[in-house]
Amino acid sequence: MIKKLCLIGFVLLLSACGAEDNAEPPADLVEFKSSLPVEELWSVSIGDGVQQQFLKLYPLMLKDSLVVADRSGRVSRVDMSTGKILWQTDLDTILSAGVGGNEGRLFVASRDGQLMALDGQGKLLWKQDISSEVLAPPALSGNTVLVRSVDGMITALDARTGKISWLYERNVPALSLRGNSPMIVSQNAVYIGLDNGRLLVLDVENGRSLLDVAIATPEGRSELERMVDLDGQAKLVDGVLYIASYQGRLVAIDIRRGQLLWSRKLSTYTGVELNASSVFSSDERDHIWAFDRSNGATLWKQEKLNARRITRPSVVGDALVVGDYEGYLHFMSVFDGHFVARVQADDSGFMVAPLVQNNRLYALTRDGTLFAYQVSAAE
Repeated sequence: MIKKLCLIGFVLLLSACGAEDNAEPPADLVEFKSSLPVEELWSVSIGDGVQQQFLKLYPLMLKDSLVVADRSGRVSRVDMSTGKILWQTDLDTILSAGVGGNEGRLFVASRDGQLMALDGQGKLLWKQDISSEVLAPPALSGNTVLVRSVDGMITALDARTGKISWLYERNVPALSLRGNSPMIVSQNAVYIGLDNGRLLVLDVENGRSLLDVAIATPEGRSELERMVDLDGQAKLVDGVLYIASYQGRLVAIDIRRGQLLWSRKLSTYTGVELNASSVFSSDERDHIWAFDRSNGATLWKQEKLNARRITRPSVVGDALVVGDYEGYLHFMSVFDGHFVARVQADDSGFMVAPLVQNNRLYALTRDGTLFAYQVSAAE
């Protein structure tokens, strides 16, 4: 099996595993006058979290609850209003991917290559062995659940029974980032950012390739220099796909016409976020960028979180928020990037971007504590 490599020196460069001897030390926190009220509503421990493992266990946001998994196999459903744990299931296995699914059917995957289905009350419905470790949340489309494993295999299964419907295999490069981008399902197609910098679109029903296009092209002499990887979150809105790569570029593609709308050079492993007019991303140096959605023009850049190992940005009202390695949530204006608020959840830090619903922010720390904040209008 081809292994995804995580070279120690490279991971230090990316600030993924944390190190005291990083050549570029994290930026000190700057002082500013807070103008955005942020109130902690509740916090709850949902297990062991990921600790110091480089795992992005994405929570699943449902209508009134969040479903959260920890590395040790505990899956919890949490009421979003109160923080009350509605139920908790211990699967007694090491989980490596976040939660996928919907209100009535939930999916998680393990380090040893096993997909598990739960009902909406946390009861285990079935297990199915797949080819290898899974690092991206399973994606549900109708009665089909799709799983991407680190050996390049994409597996489609019947969500009701776990029976395998089809397989699609792609070679993976010898060197890539530790992780896989979340898949996007829309109108019976699944969009997958690959480790080699290509975008793959498959028909959910039969696995037929609908599109296979290079988003980033390898450049340089060494394997490290030539590494391109679509490892971050992409966004598909109004028929336009916004997707960005490590050591590559950010692009906007009209998927209905297969037309490239615009392209910008960018290196990111966290992905992109949108509001009505802008595209936001945090780059490999932990600088935050805002681009015009219509043409890709740079609107602003915030460099004062340099090397603080920040998450992908999330939009909450007129603010942009990222989490960092010390457990701080940094809020910036979406209009010009200046800081408007800062709170510290705990000191274990964040691996995944905060989730947002109705001006409420939900942030999961490395140690498995889930925080809820109310974000009010700026003063």
